[in-house]
Amino acid sequence: MYQNILVPVNGTEISETAVPHAFEMAEKHDAVVHSLCAYSREGGYGSLSVDATEKQEMDLRSRAEQIATDVADRAESKGLEAVSAVSSGDPADSILNYVDDQNIDLVVIGARKRSPTGKLLFGSVTQAVILHVDVPVVVTG
Repeated sequence: MYQNILVPVNGTEISETAVPHAFEMAEKHDAVVHSLCAYSREGGYGSLSVDATEKQEMDLRSRAEQIATDVADRAESKGLEAVSAVSSGDPADSILNYVDDQNIDLVVIGARKRSPTGKLLFGSVTQAVILHVDVPVVVTG
């Protein structure tokens, strides 16, 4: 039923909650696990020099690659086919574009509860994914 399963990760415990579910679905459907770590340069630069900005960009990308690769490596250690990817820019846009570009047919994403009573309110990235992708989304957390 599913051939390509995307698990967006960012190194947090919340995103990590999606990983075992993505692996389970991939094993059940003999699907490829795609781990995507999107990073944003927004908010941290201010008046940094160009050299500092380039260094920070390299550091962000390197960390994102480590996060995505770690998930792909764990999938492969379980006998699953896996792909890791990174993307610079708005995380929600990165996820939406990746879904379209890679023919993803299921997204498994971690989310945190926004309030004790608002259990259906998710973070902005998760909400954007739920509202804008044309494939099923499994939310963990």
